[in-house]
Amino acid sequence: MPTLLSHVDLLPEIGSGIPGRAVTATLYVSPNGTNAGGKTWVSAYTTIQAALAAASTDADDCTLIMVSPHATNYDINTTGDPTYTGNYIIAGTHRNWAKVMNTHGSATSIMKFTGKASLVNLNFNLGTGVNGVIMTHGGFRADRCQFVGEDLESEKTALHLDGASEIKHGKVTGCDFLGASTTPCMTGILVDNCSRSLFRDIAVHSCKTAVQLVENTGTSDHNTFDAFDIGDCSIGFDFDAGDDQHVFGALLHANTTNIADEVGNHMYEGLTGQFPIFITPSDLTGVDVTTGAAYTYGSDTEIRAVADSTKPFRVVGVTLDPATTEWYYVRFSGDSGATFYDIIQTDATRREGIAAPSNTGYIFNMGTRISASAMDESGADIVIVWLEIQEI
Repeated sequence: MPTLLSHVDLLPEIGSGIPGRAVTATLYVSPNGTNAGGKTWVSAYTTIQAALAAASTDADDCTLIMVSPHATNYDINTTGDPTYTGNYIIAGTHRNWAKVMNTHGSATSIMKFTGKASLVNLNFNLGTGVNGVIMTHGGFRADRCQFVGEDLESEKTALHLDGASEIKHGKVTGCDFLGASTTPCMTGILVDNCSRSLFRDIAVHSCKTAVQLVENTGTSDHNTFDAFDIGDCSIGFDFDAGDDQHVFGALLHANTTNIADEVGNHMYEGLTGQFPIFITPSDLTGVDVTTGAAYTYGSDTEIRAVADSTKPFRVVGVTLDPATTEWYYVRFSGDSGATFYDIIQTDATRREGIAAPSNTGYIFNMGTRISASAMDESGADIVIVWLEIQEI
């Protein structure tokens, strides 16, 4: 006689997880659940914190918590920083279909995770005065989430990656951050003692600071920021600490300051925005660069000083005025003559505003000194130099 299967037998195997992710248990959260163990949508917990309380805290386990849409919001309603120590994947349906808040009068954040945590397709709303999500373990994940602080009345942080010493190899991808448009007071992402992590495909608008890097007791080095849209913020990228950040592909618009860089050893590429261009020195005299003996370079001559380089910048063009009718080489350096990023050949004809270097997408760090040296056929001559600078 064939075995009859109940509707429970036809449910996905407990612990099956989302595609490609292994978990040891699966719990469900829905406002229509019965709070009867959370093993099915019918018996689902009605709050996220109830599911987290039922989840394992064993370091060798990982609980998948599936969160259904909600007509209003899931309220954590817990004092202080509600802290969860296990390993979790918490997944919604789409980023704005399940809003998560913490409206307790004594709350300081929505949630804090000290174990391995992955947040997917969720909306975290900071309300009028709490921080968002705090994650303290390496390998953190936030994917396709939304962090909203439109109603904030004081300075708060949406996503705080807070390493006690150093956390590594996390990912924040496909996330949106929206602060208060009238008085920007939200920090979108605070990277605190966090290294070698990836931040990609992220939009940040109407924030006090879009991304801030700090070091309290550890390091925040070698992070990658790729494909950002940052607009209407007081500061875009604020690098207060941390070495060798990689910023690739960012649209920066209507910000008071696009990049505040206190470190000055990062790599920038593909930054887009309305960045003004000016000529230095801002006079009609220019800088005299003297050649050496015939066919010999003269001394390294400063064109733009370190003190004038207060922002990352591009050199988008040069103007040259040679003194004699013969061939000159003029080479340019960003490290006081140790290496040269461009060389130009010219004769007695003035060359005004020529594109140099030919790849004007290269971005120099704040505090970079630009210098030049020159040679000509006869020696002991002068070529006058101006630079066209585009500050980011």
